[in-house]
Amino acid sequence: MLPKYVHLDMKGGPPTLSYLLTLLPMLKKWGATGLLVEWEDMFPWAGDLSILARPGHYSLLMVGELLRAAELNTLDVVPLIQTFGHMEFVLKHEQFKHLREMEMFPNSMRPVAVDSEEGNVRKLVTEMLRQVVSAHTNLTTLHIGCDEVWCLGQSGITRQHLETRGRNVTEVFLEHTAMVASTAKEIKPGLRVLVWDDMMRTASVQQLVEAGLDKLVEPVIWSYGQVLAFPPGMLERYQSVWGEGGIWGGSAWRGATGSNIQSTTIRHHLDNHLAWLSVLTELPGTLAGIILTGWARYDHYATHCELLPVAIPSLRCCLAVLNTHGWTPDTHKQCSTDLCLLENIMLEPYMFLTGEEPEHPTFPGSNVYVMVLAFIRMSSQFNAVMNSSAKSTWLNQWQVQRGFLNPLQVQVTMHELTVLGNRLKALSKSMEKELTDLLHDFTAEEWVNTNITPKTMEIDQLITSVNRHLKLA
Repeated sequence: MLPKYVHLDMKGGPPTLSYLLTLLPMLKKWGATGLLVEWEDMFPWAGDLSILARPGHYSLLMVGELLRAAELNTLDVVPLIQTFGHMEFVLKHEQFKHLREMEMFPNSMRPVAVDSEEGNVRKLVTEMLRQVVSAHTNLTTLHIGCDEVWCLGQSGITRQHLETRGRNVTEVFLEHTAMVASTAKEIKPGLRVLVWDDMMRTASVQQLVEAGLDKLVEPVIWSYGQVLAFPPGMLERYQSVWGEGGIWGGSAWRGATGSNIQSTTIRHHLDNHLAWLSVLTELPGTLAGIILTGWARYDHYATHCELLPVAIPSLRCCLAVLNTHGWTPDTHKQCSTDLCLLENIMLEPYMFLTGEEPEHPTFPGSNVYVMVLAFIRMSSQFNAVMNSSAKSTWLNQWQVQRGFLNPLQVQVTMHELTVLGNRLKALSKSMEKELTDLLHDFTAEEWVNTNITPKTMEIDQLITSVNRHLKLA
C-alpha cells in the first residue's frame, strides 16, 4: 500500500491539541498512514531559539502526547522544519535578521556557501534540527523544506561568490541542502531526509550526484493543479539519480486554490489527485509515498487559506481517490456518508450562494464548516447590496456625506443592511467560540477581524451616517 502522509500546516489556524487528537482515528480510518507536521512557530523552541515560539505554542509535553496518540493509531509522524526558504518566522526577529539573503526580505536565509566565519547559518540550522529531532521519539524521517528560496543569489555577497567561484544559483542551493541533510544525519544516524524539489528542477544528474544528494535526500515533487506540470525530462533525471522508490509525490487537499479563499473547492483537489493517480499508473513503483499538502497560509505573513475544519471534507475525498484508485458516484456517496450526510457533499461550495442552505455534516469541527458556508452566503449578499444600483443611485458617498438623501428610496436598502449586519454579528460571536475551542483564541481573533468585522463596521458606519442625516437616530 502506498504510504499517504497528511500535511498539517501549523503556521495558520493550528488545531488545539484536543481537536487534533479527535482527528487522528478518523484520518487512520480514511486511509492515511502518517502525518507531516510543519511546526513553524507552534514548536516549543527553547534556549536561544525560544523567541521563535509564538504565544500559545505547543509544549514539549503536548508534542509527546501527539506522538503517543499517533503511535496508538499507527500513524507515523514526520516533522517538517524549514531550513532555507519560508523562514519568515525566524528571520523576522532582530537577532536573526543578519542571516537574511536580502536585508529587506525575511523570506529566505543566505546559503551556507557565504556563511560568516562564525558559521552562524550552520549554527542556526544545527540547533533547529537538534531541537526538532530531540522532541520526536522514534524518529525515522525528517523533512527539511527548502522550497521557494526566493531571492537566492541576489545579495551582493552571494553574487560575488557566484562570480568568483564560477558557480550558479542551483549549485549553491544544492550545496546548502546537502549541508542541512548531512547535519540532520549526523544528529540522527540513519535518518531519512525529505526535501521539496522545486529549487532543484533545473539541476543536471551530474550536479545532483556531485552535491551528494543522491545519498542524502529524497525529493518530494509537488504539483497542485488539475494537470501536473513538471519541466521536460525532470522525472527521468530524478529516476536516474534516486532510482525506484526514491521519489515522493506532493498533492494538495487544501490551500492551493487561492491565498485568501474561505471554503475548499473540492473538485479542484479531486482532479489533482486523479492526475497523481495517472503518475502512479504510468510509472509504477517510482514513488515512495505521497504527501497530501494542506496549506494554511501562503507564507508566515499571509492571511488564512481555508480553515482546517472547513477542508476536512476535501481531505476525506482526496484520500478516497488514492485508496479506491478513482472517483465514482459510489465513492462520492461513501465519502458523504462518512461525513454523516444524507445528500452528497458539495464539491463546488461557491456555486450555492442562494436558495436553501446545504445539509449540515457532523464530523469533528463541522460547525465551523457550516458557519463558513453561511459566511460565504452572507458575504455574497453584502457584495450584492453594496454594489447594487439602488445604493449607487440613492446612497453613494457624495449623497451620504452631504445628507442629500431620499428617505423613501433608501429605506429598503437600510433595512437589508440592518438585517445583514445583525446576522453577521451573531455569526461573529458563534465563530469566536467555535474557533477558540478548535483552533485557539488567536485564530478566532484573526479570522473574525479579517473577514467579518470589516463588513459589520462598513454597515454600521453607513447606517449611522444615514440615520444622523435623516434624524432617525
